[in-house]
Amino acid sequence: MANLLDKFQTKVVGGSGRIVDFTPTISSTGDFSKVQDLYVILKSWNTLLLTPKRSYTFDPEYGSDLYKLVFEPADDSTIDAIKRETQNALMAYDDRARILSMEVTFLPNQKGFVVDIKVSYKGQTGDFKTTIKESTFTVL
Repeated sequence: MANLLDKFQTKVVGGSGRIVDFTPTISSTGDFSKVQDLYVILKSWNTLLLTPKRSYTFDPEYGSDLYKLVFEPADDSTIDAIKRETQNALMAYDDRARILSMEVTFLPNQKGFVVDIKVSYKGQTGDFKTTIKESTFTVL
C-alpha cells in the first residue's frame, strides 16, 4: 500500500520538492495536462491577478484591484499604481517565486494594459504576462 502512496505523491501531487498541478485542457493522451514547478506558480498568479478583490466569498481580500486601473490615464503614475498593486497582491498570496523585473505596457486603441514579469523560482526563470482590459471584467 505504501508503494501506491509513494507513486501518487511523486506522480500526481509532486514529490522531491516539486509542485505539480493540472490544467483544464486535455492532452493528446486524453488526460488533463500537467504543469510543474514554476508554471504552477505562474498559473496561480494569473488567477490571483484576474480575480477582483471582494469577489471570492470565503476570502474577500483574495485577488487584486487591477480592474480599477483600466480606465485610469495612461501615464507614469498609473504604471506605478499597477506595479504596486501587482506586487502587493502577489506577495500577499503567493510569494513562492521572486519577481526579477516588471514592465507595464498600455494597449493601443483600447482601455487596458499588459503586465509582463520576469520570474525566478529555484533556479528556473520564466516570463509571466497577463492582459487586463475592459472586456476582461465585463458582466453580461
